[in-house]
Amino acid sequence: MAKERKFDFAPLPLPEVQEEPAVAITPASTAEVIDGAPTKVTFDCDFVLMENMKDYGYWEGLTQKDIIIESLKLYFQDKEIRPRPDKIRNRTKVGRKPKSALV
Repeated sequence: MAKERKFDFAPLPLPEVQEEPAVAITPASTAEVIDGAPTKVTFDCDFVLMENMKDYGYWEGLTQKDIIIESLKLYFQDKEIRPRPDKIRNRTKVGRKPKSALV
């Protein structure tokens, strides 16, 4: 005869949701904000940094995307960002066409 097992599950702690402060749009960042569509990014990263991010995200309930975006926000918080020259900004892009342009 099998024993009846009773399991008590404690609710998982939810990360505190903090309201993001309003971001002032400067002329340097206007072009990126107007489109508003997310952009996929691929880059090489040091293995140890990636493992640290995965471990931290696991225990804090965060995705890698959340961690990277928050890190970038903190990095650029006190930086002055100048726009790229129009010649560089408007050059044709190499690679696949965006999904919205395929229709």
